[in-house]
Amino acid sequence: MEPATGSAMDIDEHVRSKLPEGSKILTVSPSGKSEWVQTLRLHVQLIDGSTKSYFKKGALGDRGREMMRGTFESEQTLYSFAPNNVPKPLAWGTYKNEPDNHFYMCDFYDITDDLPEVGKFCATVAKIHKDSMGKSPNNQYGFQVSTHLAYVANDNSWSDSWEAWYAKALERMLDEEVKSHGPDEELSLLTTAMFEKVIPRLLRPLETGGHQIQPCLIHSDLWPGNVKPDAVTHEPIILDSCAFWGHNEADLGSWRAPRYRLGHSYMTEYHQHIPISAPVEDWDDRNALYAMRYDLLVSALFPKEPQFRRLAMDEMKRLVDKYPGGYEAM
Repeated sequence: MEPATGSAMDIDEHVRSKLPEGSKILTVSPSGKSEWVQTLRLHVQLIDGSTKSYFKKGALGDRGREMMRGTFESEQTLYSFAPNNVPKPLAWGTYKNEPDNHFYMCDFYDITDDLPEVGKFCATVAKIHKDSMGKSPNNQYGFQVSTHLAYVANDNSWSDSWEAWYAKALERMLDEEVKSHGPDEELSLLTTAMFEKVIPRLLRPLETGGHQIQPCLIHSDLWPGNVKPDAVTHEPIILDSCAFWGHNEADLGSWRAPRYRLGHSYMTEYHQHIPISAPVEDWDDRNALYAMRYDLLVSALFPKEPQFRRLAMDEMKRLVDKYPGGYEAM
């Protein structure tokens, strides 16, 4: 395992081989904190004498390999639509001397710990969504590999139906949450009603009754830890995507939670660029449905903190009570 600081001698040969030809590593230093991966900054001298920094993260085991592969393909796709706001991916791979250790590298940015400026950030996210609409493979929802929210693998298998795709994604997160906290009778009853009534009622109208949406590229983890201003230009830098092709409004789900400090001012600004999908009157409840996936994720990640399960269940109960007749009652 590589130390937190050191020199080129501490860096695995396969990692060094991914750097630009002729590079010389000058320093190795910590870069941020993560519960799920190891992170480093590699400051190198290029063959022309200039210097440049790269960010490297790594993780162990089969899950670590899939996390690094998913990060590379996700970031590569996002970078193709926002090269000025997404660190350019460099490589992913496996260590030569530790075949159970895997890594991802990209350009390094100096960033501040502030919230991104609402206008610039929302314009950037909306541009990614608009520019990618209609460019999903076979116009389907999903992604070509599994990506991860923290360490939780998403089932990104392709679907022609947004309702079906999102139901599967929410089911995956519910399964992970129950593994973490254990079964609960009330949660089980609410889950059944969510899948039989609420999800069809809120998502099916997006693609029926003369309404239509197109898959666009979703970052899917737009919380303040992954969206930071550049320390020099103050432009929004968007990090650590776990992409899929989906309904553009799904990217706003994490903004709903007060803990993330983004909220309605960011949503309102975003919709200055892309109007609310029809039926407009369903918007707030759709947003609550999209936010639920993140509440369940946080609950799964922190098994000793019951408040996130309660938060998700309270929202489930509100929606189940509001839509007891499901899609058929429209």
